[in-house]
Amino acid sequence: MDKNKIRQLGYMISSRMAQFFYGRNGFDNLARFCNAVAIVLLIINIFAQSIVIYFIWVALFGYSVFRIYSKNITKRYAENKKFMQITEGPRKIFKLAILQCRDRNVSRYYICKHCHQQIRVPKGKGRIEIRCPKCGERFIKKT
Repeated sequence: MDKNKIRQLGYMISSRMAQFFYGRNGFDNLARFCNAVAIVLLIINIFAQSIVIYFIWVALFGYSVFRIYSKNITKRYAENKKFMQITEGPRKIFKLAILQCRDRNVSRYYICKHCHQQIRVPKGKGRIEIRCPKCGERFIKKT
């Protein structure tokens, strides 16, 4: 096959897939989370050989596929929004940990005790007074 035929075949497949997924929910955060947990359970079940883990894995994967192919977008959107609200705290903590790891050589991150605003300050300045830009609360920390 020459390159043009392969390119045309790829274009035809991608356009058919786009047609098929038109009006469907697709991958949202809840579907991604269910897929990730299902894969972790699958790996655990390879070693544990548990029927309970197997059924939980099948249920999570099935629910994820159901969400992806669902045409009831408003209901799936509401479910995803609720999931995002419930997981807001852990996601903030995880994001802060990633930022701290990335900027560990040049910055320190603190959380304001009053308004919970995340504050980044330069590292290596000794004990400094930090003023929260959101609420104006002042506190002394060592950088």
